[in-house]
Amino acid sequence: MVRANNKLLGVACIAAALISACVLGGWEHAHPFFGHARYQVVAPTLQRWTYAAVQTLKAFGFLCGLFGFLSIATRRGVILKIIMGLATVGAMFYAVVWIMIAVTARDDAIYVSGHPIGSDIHSNGGAFFLWLAPIALGIAGLSTSRIPRWQSLWPIIIGLVGLRIFGLLAPGVALIVEGFIWLVFGYIVYVHSGDGAEIDAAKV
Repeated sequence: MVRANNKLLGVACIAAALISACVLGGWEHAHPFFGHARYQVVAPTLQRWTYAAVQTLKAFGFLCGLFGFLSIATRRGVILKIIMGLATVGAMFYAVVWIMIAVTARDDAIYVSGHPIGSDIHSNGGAFFLWLAPIALGIAGLSTSRIPRWQSLWPIIIGLVGLRIFGLLAPGVALIVEGFIWLVFGYIVYVHSGDGAEIDAAKV
């Protein structure tokens, strides 16, 4: 039952990554979501609401992948559980912010203590499930050696690449790359959720 659940978590992550890369990345490349002025959203109504839906799907799909990796590759200690709790809250807040961006057609969709919250991952909860949790899970995976080391390194790469990718690449390209690296992550979870999937550390 646990393995079957982990397979579903992996599939959810794969699906979210594919949809995110194709819809968000492709549409962003064809028609940018944000304008040049601060907090300006230039996307039409259909694009705003599609983005909100896909960003929400992305948040919970990637979160599924993280929980799957937690199960297959780590010992699930207290610190990891706390980090996963933060990731869950972060994903929920991230989804709410993107829905509010669709409602207000502004990138300062929510104000918290006078500070604008919008698409910036540093403030909208995305940092917890896109950066912090993957890095922590990867480190935990390396310490347990339940899966190949390069696969435990992969979530660390996800977190580190995520820190820089949107500053180095055009948004559309960055979204496509983000989708690809999370697709691989979801596949790792899926592969190691089947019968006989666990790998002896001596073989790694």
